[in-house]
Amino acid sequence: MRSIEKWSILYVLLCLFLIHLPFSGNAQTKLSAGVSHNPVAVGQQFRLNFELNASGSIFTAPDLSAFQVLSGPNQSKSMQFINGNMSQSLTYSYILQAVSEGKFTIGSASVITNGVRVNSNPVTINVVKGSQGKGTNSQGNKGQVDKSNISSKNIFIRVEVNKRSVFMGEAVVATYKLYSNVPLVNYGINKVPALNGFWSQDIELPSQLQLYNEVYNGVNYQVGDIKKVVLYPQQTGTLVLDPMEGECIARVKVKRGSSNSPFDVFNDPFFNDPFLGFGGVRDVKLAVKSNPVQIKVKELPKNAPGSYSGAVGKFSIESIIDNTTVKANDAITVRIKISGRGNLNLIDAPALKLSTDIEQYEPKISDKILVNDRGSSGSRTFEYLLIPRYPGMYEIPPTIFTYFDVLKKQYVRLSTKSIQLKIEKGSEASSAVIAGTAKSDFQLLNREIRFIKTNVPNFDKSDRIFYGSGLFWTLILFPVLLFIGLLAMIKKRKNELADVVGAKSKRATKLARKKLKLAAKLMQGGDERAFYEEVTRASWGFIGDKLKIPVSDLSKSNATIKLQESGVHDDTINRIMELIEYCEQSNYAGQKVSMNMEEVYSSVETVISKIEDEYKA
Repeated sequence: MRSIEKWSILYVLLCLFLIHLPFSGNAQTKLSAGVSHNPVAVGQQFRLNFELNASGSIFTAPDLSAFQVLSGPNQSKSMQFINGNMSQSLTYSYILQAVSEGKFTIGSASVITNGVRVNSNPVTINVVKGSQGKGTNSQGNKGQVDKSNISSKNIFIRVEVNKRSVFMGEAVVATYKLYSNVPLVNYGINKVPALNGFWSQDIELPSQLQLYNEVYNGVNYQVGDIKKVVLYPQQTGTLVLDPMEGECIARVKVKRGSSNSPFDVFNDPFFNDPFLGFGGVRDVKLAVKSNPVQIKVKELPKNAPGSYSGAVGKFSIESIIDNTTVKANDAITVRIKISGRGNLNLIDAPALKLSTDIEQYEPKISDKILVNDRGSSGSRTFEYLLIPRYPGMYEIPPTIFTYFDVLKKQYVRLSTKSIQLKIEKGSEASSAVIAGTAKSDFQLLNREIRFIKTNVPNFDKSDRIFYGSGLFWTLILFPVLLFIGLLAMIKKRKNELADVVGAKSKRATKLARKKLKLAAKLMQGGDERAFYEEVTRASWGFIGDKLKIPVSDLSKSNATIKLQESGVHDDTINRIMELIEYCEQSNYAGQKVSMNMEEVYSSVETVISKIEDEYKA
């Protein structure tokens, strides 16, 4: 008898264990669609979720025109380790509002995972009028959970900035922190702040959320940094850091005995301690949102010298040349290195004032910049390739660099030393080829003696008169027309040089491809974070240059409007914005782009080419 009881107890425990054991076999990848409640009333809001039980990319939404879209698509990602098995899910959510009565079917959404497109199930929504549309609680009566006990006082996002008043171009470090004084199971970020009016650079954070204790308003919290960014304001006035929005899942205690289902016990950890009778816990979802933060940006002093180009911080400058004595048509490399702390990424290449006999090429830029809690520091080097065409003595004048010192609150002018060049005569072959003046070998022909003819030649009188003929006027007017054409070309060239924005627009694709080449090198080196950052910089740089949008006004909404006005197709616009969003999300805690680097690189190249083809000035 005891043996039977013993085996019965073991059998029950085994069944309970198997129920809690996650199924991780050949689980089929599935995109499930569902709503927060159904039916709903006219004017009532509800949530539409599309949950993928794997990682995915390139989400395609269904037709939602029957409802008013209040928010979405909002993306959240979660990952869990249970009994050594990892499970992950990706959720796309919308906040919708019912507009009119009736039955409406929301079609299938789709997402690509592991190279295969997966479709969701359709969802039918019954929209009624009156209070009957409120539907039933999706939780039913499963446990008495007082959600009012979990509020924004228990879990919230707070933005902390190191400065509230700065000069334009001065660094501001903003930290988005997640606070909680209740057990936190998971969190996800639905909306990343746009940071309009700022040029930003993310500070790298650990892939896992690092928690630490902090007392805020007299309450002890567990705090984790979810985003840290260095901001450089690009316009004056009061700028606002938009809120960050997300969702958190907290684990709260529930009372036993109030469930209508005998199996509700399995939702509690360790079977909800059913044998001890202490009650259990339940996971509660809570929306969190940070408060907007205002930054006062002051104008720089009006006495800026002509050499000032926007650098703010504290810097030094030096020039390095590889050789001061070379032959004509040999290359010389000059490096201008600017080091220090400040907005290094926004410093443009200084202009070298050289003799017209020295050919100068566009400089190559290399950065060694560290971004941390104190801002950006390091160096930016501009490498110039020079080719002197003729022998002689030449001078590279001092390079002037001016920056605004925020501590001294004044402009500081720096200068390099002048460099003397000795250019010797090069080889005849190289001189002829490069200068474009080829020598000809002359040969005397017909050396025989030409005897004087003694007979009178017959002269034929021509009726054609050269003066006033078409050839005469052609020869007269051709130099004049040629001169006028040259003047027009010179004027056009001057206008192009003066129109810096227009020149950038014409060279937008070329500049973007240069940045993508650097991203390709980072991809080959396996530096994923730097790769996505460089692709993001290349994409935004291309859009800003092509559409002539200044950095201070560059945002997704402005870019979308400008692209539409320029004749770019909506599919192409959605694609470039989607790629930028994926690259940006790769730098945030808990957010990783599902496509690999090769796919992102190829997609960005393709969509830039499509924008160039479809763009109409």
